[in-house]
This record gives sequence, structure tokens and C-alpha cells, in this order.
Amino acid sequence: MSLDFDGKTYWRRLGEGARPALALHCNLGHSGAFRGIGAELGDLLTIQAPDMPGHGRSDAYQAGTLAGQFMLDAILEKLDGPVDVIGHSYGGLLGLRLAIERPEMVRSLSLFEPVTMLAAKDRAPEEVAKNDAHMSKVIALYEAGDPEGAVRMFVEEWGDGTPWEQLNAETRATFARQVPVVVASQKDVLEDIGQVMPRLGQVAVPCVVMDGALSPPIMKPACDGLAAMVKNGRRATIAGAGHMGAITHARAVAAEVRQTIGAAA
Repeated sequence: MSLDFDGKTYWRRLGEGARPALALHCNLGHSGAFRGIGAELGDLLTIQAPDMPGHGRSDAYQAGTLAGQFMLDAILEKLDGPVDVIGHSYGGLLGLRLAIERPEMVRSLSLFEPVTMLAAKDRAPEEVAKNDAHMSKVIALYEAGDPEGAVRMFVEEWGDGTPWEQLNAETRATFARQVPVVVASQKDVLEDIGQVMPRLGQVAVPCVVMDGALSPPIMKPACDGLAAMVKNGRRATIAGAGHMGAITHARAVAAEVRQTIGAAA
């Protein structure tokens, strides 16, 4: 493993394989979340994994910045050729946008619960409405000056199941500092300002869309919808996993990644 800081974005390299890959983490995460997957695929891939703004060792998030666009710009500055993309949650949505806007840079997509909630609107409108209501409460708490309350509500739905009270004080404080990115990212998730949804049919590379069997109910229809909307989509459900399955079930997720890469040119 090696680490690199370009002045704004911190990059972690995992593995020594011949194929270059890009791994994009979830909100409230960091590039180290891919250590497990990197260990499983180190013979095949050399993974470059950035920390998002305000996450890990990257520079602080600047209020008002569109974090998704910032990351896409940072990625394109870093990449010098096509990559296999691994994305988790918000990182999966960013991977899709990269594949749409710069298709020549993406050879395959392996996505664990990308937050393509809008792909579920025809299959499970009630779950989309529940998610919208939940995130509206998160945003309202943040805008009322309660970042800890906002991130607590977010983590209780989208975390690894650890009760908020059992998280140490440093972790809670870090999450509270990062919640502005969570709120800003909802412009991508809820409003689709990147116009990902209407362009999903342009995604032609091999694409596996994974969910966890124990994840929030919206994820299955969201993943089903996404896999049906891209041209070469495949579905996989990871037994025993929740939304943090890319970390907790790295071996099973890595096996799906390996299969998807095998189908790519």
C-alpha cells in the first residue's frame, strides 16, 4: 500500500496487479474502507482510492462546493488511462457518472448499493417517498444548526448497525464534521443534478450492481432498477450484508468484482 497527497485530495494505492482500478468510498467513509477488497484483488488490480473532501486525509470540504463534481475533476486529473471502477454508495453514483461522461475511461463497473434511489421510483414509489422523508429530516436538522442530530439520524439508517451511543466520541465528532458533505450530496442523490438517471442507457460496460440482504428496503428496488437500465447490468445480493457490505463482506464483494472484470475487454 502507498499513499499520495496532491495538495487537495489524498490517494491510497492498494494491490500490485496489472489492471488499474479506481475505488470510490461512501459518505462518512475513507479510502481505507477498500483494504479488504484490495487484499482480495491485489493479484489482479492496482487500486487507486481517493478520500472525498472532508474525509480521511483530504482537505476540508468547502461549503457550497458540489462534492461530486469536485471528485470527478480530481479523478480525471489523476487517471492516465481506462480503469475498472469499484464504487460503494455515493461512490457508486460517482462511478456511474464517470462512466457516462467519460466512457473511454471506464472498463467495468462494480457497484455496491449505489445510491440510485430514483431508479426505484417506478418499482417502489413508497420506499422512495420514505427515503425522501428521512433525508428531509436529516437536512432539516442540519439546517437548524444540529449537525450531530442530523448525522445521527443518517447513520442510524445507513451505518453498520452500531448504535450511536456505542460510537466513540472521536468518531461521532468526525461524522458531525462530515455531515455537510452528506447534505450537499443529496443534490446528486435526490435531485440528480448530474443527470445520471436519463443517461443510464449509455452505460455499456459490464456492470454488477450489488446489494446486501439486510440493507434498508429501498436498496433492492433501487439496485434492480439500475441493473435493468444499463445495457450490460447484472445483479448480485450478498448474504448477511447490510449497507456496509463492501467493508464487512469484502471477500464476497471482491468475488463479484473479479467476475465482472473477467467479462470486460
